[in-house]
Amino acid sequence: MHDTAIPGDLEGVHNFRPVGPYRVAGGRTMRPGRLFRSGALEPMTPRDREVLERVIGVRTILDLRHPDELAMANGPHPLSDRVVWLSIFREEWRQEDLIAELNGLYGQGPSPQRYLHYLEIGGDRLARAFELFAEEPRYPFLVHCTAGKDRTGVLVGMIMDVLGADPADIAHEYGLSDASIDRLLAYLRASGRQLEGTEEEIRARLSTPPERMAGFIELLHREHGGAEAFFRKQGVSEATIDRVRELLTI
Repeated sequence: MHDTAIPGDLEGVHNFRPVGPYRVAGGRTMRPGRLFRSGALEPMTPRDREVLERVIGVRTILDLRHPDELAMANGPHPLSDRVVWLSIFREEWRQEDLIAELNGLYGQGPSPQRYLHYLEIGGDRLARAFELFAEEPRYPFLVHCTAGKDRTGVLVGMIMDVLGADPADIAHEYGLSDASIDRLLAYLRASGRQLEGTEEEIRARLSTPPERMAGFIELLHREHGGAEAFFRKQGVSEATIDRVRELLTI
């Protein structure tokens, strides 16, 4: 990072922000300027690029989107050479079919149970994404999906859980995405997405009430013993987990 003044927003990219600093286990704090999150990056302006490239100095952009979403994006964006693409959902599944399946199981829109299902269908990929954070040359990181709230929210929430953040802080971090609903809606409509339901129903699906993430973290601990235990079951080594803690906290 080349400047201590980290912008809290970008011009073209919705739902951008640094993660933290939050207090974590052992009296430590998340390192500022190491982890950022956002929605889709294709709308970035020249100023946005300047901020990401020169002010923050982003080295790794972790893109969690499915290939069907990439096909709809107006890309590539100017920082595509820094992208590590790692879809949480398998490429051989059509995004439309996956959403229909999730809607059939949990109803339309996000829920703690729906987020927990991400671990069932994409747990190995979440683990591989987590392992990237043990590689120091990759920092600073920017993690994103389309909205920057669901897949990104689950991964960021699990990282924070590994670091020992208070569940209330994890929920708060997730809830900050609510401020970006208008810009997210504008992006989805501009990219040709067909949004079902009334305006009120659409906004409810795009909202990020903190209690939703709190419910997911509670389920994560009840069903898997927490994020660290889950990642260990997925083959992530103890040394890797310790290294992520070392690189993301002070």
